[in-house]
Amino acid sequence: MRFLYTFFLVFSFIGLVNAQNFEDAWRYSQDNIYGTARFTGMSGAFSSLGGDLSALSLNPAGATTFTTNQMSGSFSFYNTQNTAEYFGQNTVDDYTSFDDRFVGVDQLGAVWVFKSNTSDWNKIALAINYNKDADYGNFYRIKGLNTAGHSVTDYFVDNANGIALADLKIIDGFSEDYKWLGENLGYNAQQAYLGYQAYIINAVDPNDDTNTQYVSNANYSQVYHQNTINSYGSKTHFDFSIAGTYQHVLQLGFSISAYTIDYTENNTITEDQYDPASDLQYLKFRNILHVEGSGLGVKLGAIYKVAPGVKFSLAYHSPQWLDINEYLEQAIHTEMSNGDVFDIQPAIQNAFAPYKIITPSKLILGASTVINKTVVISADYTYQNMSNLHFKEKDDYADTSYFDAINDAISNDMQPVHKLNLGGEIKLSKLFLRAGTYASTSPVKTSTSLFTDQGYSFGTGYNFGLFVIDVAYINQQTEQSKTLLALPDQSVIEGETSRYVLGLRYNF
Repeated sequence: MRFLYTFFLVFSFIGLVNAQNFEDAWRYSQDNIYGTARFTGMSGAFSSLGGDLSALSLNPAGATTFTTNQMSGSFSFYNTQNTAEYFGQNTVDDYTSFDDRFVGVDQLGAVWVFKSNTSDWNKIALAINYNKDADYGNFYRIKGLNTAGHSVTDYFVDNANGIALADLKIIDGFSEDYKWLGENLGYNAQQAYLGYQAYIINAVDPNDDTNTQYVSNANYSQVYHQNTINSYGSKTHFDFSIAGTYQHVLQLGFSISAYTIDYTENNTITEDQYDPASDLQYLKFRNILHVEGSGLGVKLGAIYKVAPGVKFSLAYHSPQWLDINEYLEQAIHTEMSNGDVFDIQPAIQNAFAPYKIITPSKLILGASTVINKTVVISADYTYQNMSNLHFKEKDDYADTSYFDAINDAISNDMQPVHKLNLGGEIKLSKLFLRAGTYASTSPVKTSTSLFTDQGYSFGTGYNFGLFVIDVAYINQQTEQSKTLLALPDQSVIEGETSRYVLGLRYNF
């Protein structure tokens, strides 16, 4: 039997200046290059072009670039290679989206165009479009000998100090005790309970039930870590757009965007290579985190034709107001020098207090030119100030001090992100050739590379009349940091993803 209960969030953002604070927020706030195969093949440089359903995710004004009604859908698969560096050891792992599903849906949507010869508003368009923003499917391992003297056992000692020994003893069984501690003493007490029952820690005075100080049962000068992270899920949104063209030169558009987040992470850390005389010889700690989120945002856009074939655009994306719910399952396994083995697996799913992430707004500037109705060149510049990222308690009566401190840390440590997308297309009768590139700067003040995103793409398409078939390839290179549990040491993960997209457009 599984129990579900709620207490204040303390898990996701351990430590006010810990990089893990930003990892989660960055994951849920970013919108990557997903969409139609045409959009992907030109690296998403579409804010001033329009005429593509995924382009409406950038600038809703582009809906009136369509000359006819259109439906489109795009599907993809990908593979990722990750290189994780930890204390000088590099670990390389591969992941393919086929591991979790056959194919992913990147985009599905339709647009309806209404023309007028009697009004200055000579064209009105309505569109609805589903678009993926991020795919969380991934796998990597962090391995290395921690020579800094930081052990997972410290995590359990830190959580246990201040908690009475009597509260960590078995009374009603693992699951019932774990549940009671969470409901009455909080998350820290649960971690202390796991550590004590698995013999990772021991009381300074084991004969005193009022004891509140603990020590590690491990002796070491250095320890070996392996952290395995397997994740899946996605962030998606629906755009409901309306746009109009005024006197054939000015396009204006508005969208309401509804976002959905689904993320699951299976995070397992192991630690061994203690001293031979250590009572504890091996531990494995598993955390399965499931995140559900939803939210809204609005987009405003304009495209102006300054000359035949030349357009400039401006789009504003409001903050995304995201409601986040997190659920956690834990298990721990230890092996002792005397041969004893302990497995603690509470049949409990923790439900943390819901909270909000309010992402920073975006400004997108675009410019494009069409040469002889054959060559298209387009560029987009995006500005987003990540220091404005904001956490908020969903409960109006909750203590705000915890998230206030996190927000202050983000405000001090984060900076604006600048992103540039370039794309081009050549039309050869019914054949289209496309290519693009993009790059973004780091949101971290102290780094020029962490959480950056860059890559290139190319693609082709063929017009069969009512149908157009497009294919695209996009290569993405990322760099991020990852903390192991609550240890101060971080691993840097460099990822390279190759994604293949097939799209179909139908004019009706």
